[in-house]
Amino acid sequence: MGVLEATTFQPQLVNRAACVPVAQTHRMPPLLVLWVELQSLGVECGENVRIHHSCVLIGTENLRIGNHVRVDCFALLSAGPDGITIGNHVHIAAGAYLFGGGGPIVMEDYSGLSSRVSLYTSTDDYLDGFMTNPTVPDELRKVRSAGITLRKHVIVGAGAVVLPGVELGEAAAIGALTCVQRDVGAFEICTSEGHRQRIVGHRGKHLLELQKQLD
Repeated sequence: MGVLEATTFQPQLVNRAACVPVAQTHRMPPLLVLWVELQSLGVECGENVRIHHSCVLIGTENLRIGNHVRVDCFALLSAGPDGITIGNHVHIAAGAYLFGGGGPIVMEDYSGLSSRVSLYTSTDDYLDGFMTNPTVPDELRKVRSAGITLRKHVIVGAGAVVLPGVELGEAAAIGALTCVQRDVGAFEICTSEGHRQRIVGHRGKHLLELQKQLD
């Protein structure tokens, strides 16, 4: 792919949140958001950051991205006041959603999200009879909010959901369609059995030696 002209992509402000919509132009929009456009939106980003133009970025002034990061089509990064911090060599696959309104989201180096993974930093607690959804006044709801942390080398399988307050330890692996409600330890492989988390094994540690070739 050749160098793209900055004039082919014009970000706009939507509902006072900095977003990256499809370009309003007669020419074909570029496949990737340009680095200069990310800078103009207030994103703090490093080198070799590739974000597909169909992604939606909200709260860009609270979005920090390292080097060698790829965010595929139709992903959503919604950063709240505590921000979303993405390290180096991180991949966020198509249709992944990061909802950071309830606390910080941290993805450390070499971590990755497969397609349709969702990270939620807030959730309605409806068991005690409270009302739900954001159109209802706060005093009528019971909302639990907390940050989410993915340590180095964490991988999260397709369709998995990570709930508020969870920390995934170094090189933890989450199976597809797993609902993660509690912390997962370093190198643990976690899947779900019904509605319960289950540790089914451990990853090898050879990746720590391989990492040295990139550090």
